Amino acid sequence: MYSKEQIFDVLKEAYEDSRYILMGEQLMGDCDMPNDMFARYEAATGGKRPAVLGIDLACYGFHLQKVGEGSEKWYEIINQITDFAESGGIVTASSHFANPIPDPDARALCRGSFGGADKWEEMLTEGTELNRIIKEELILDGKFLGELGKRGVTVLWRPLHEANGGWFWFCARSTKKMDWLSGDYLRRFWKYIYKLYTEEMKLDNLLWIYSPNVSANSEGGTRDALYYYPGDEYCDIVGVDWYTSNQNELNTPGHSYDKIMSLGKVAVLAEIGPRPPLREYDLPPEEQAKHFSSLDLVNMIKDHTKRGAKIAYALTWHYGRSSICSLGKADEAINDLFCIDLDRLKKLYK
Repeated sequence: MYSKEQIFDVLKEAYEDSRYILMGEQLMGDCDMPNDMFARYEAATGGKRPAVLGIDLACYGFHLQKVGEGSEKWYEIINQITDFAESGGIVTASSHFANPIPDPDARALCRGSFGGADKWEEMLTEGTELNRIIKEELILDGKFLGELGKRGVTVLWRPLHEANGGWFWFCARSTKKMDWLSGDYLRRFWKYIYKLYTEEMKLDNLLWIYSPNVSANSEGGTRDALYYYPGDEYCDIVGVDWYTSNQNELNTPGHSYDKIMSLGKVAVLAEIGPRPPLREYDLPPEEQAKHFSSLDLVNMIKDHTKRGAKIAYALTWHYGRSSICSLGKADEAINDLFCIDLDRLKKLYK
């Protein structure tokens, strides 16, 4: 198992070497278990496993609030993640926090209207009802991350992902009808989480990742890639969430990957995958591959590295959406020398 320092060194070395990137895969929602995903991945790639495991702690993943702290499922999840880390894998986590003001019309707990500056001010004020609600979830997530830390597992922690967009309640606006929220509130929320975890809960197994959205024509629009950047002292790694519709979004003014790299930190593709018209969600992998395959996705990333983009790892989203396995040609993609899977990771960095 890698130490926190070793993981950072591995990522830094991958970031500086344009010949390869580490390849990762996100678990599905509904408490998809790591071992189940690995079985799907191995079946599609001829026995390979991803170098990076992506997990979500909320409604698009384990949903810890339903699983319950200390339950049998809670420890089963932790054990499987620990096994992966012990085998030489790297773990990254996000959390689609539940809206403190539940919206019955929202299609997921992390969506729906939240409110403007007044609601954010209330939520960030200790002792208010909104603060109590969000803090309860944050503490539960912190306990889970801390349990992994006790077992020696470093987690690349990615809070407030895509918050420069307009689709989650914790985004710069939670509905299209609202004005854009000042980035100051998002930075305050980041620092609130950071202080809670590092100072109050004493978590020392986290590497913090800032990852805005850079996708074109995203639902609700997006602000600048650095709209809510919390500052160098609150962030270890930077990256972007990029769902491409083949519009070269990484070079879009205001959202460019170059702007992220200019921060001088190790950078990653924290989430990546195709969106329509490249991706047809109801097609099986062999049919989807005729339109846009996992090999096409790898070649797209490779082209960007040839143009100067430095990328430590790329994490494809889960099976039903954008994963290597669901796009077809998974074996060809993961066997490309550009892609580092778990076995190659162990050989490179042992």
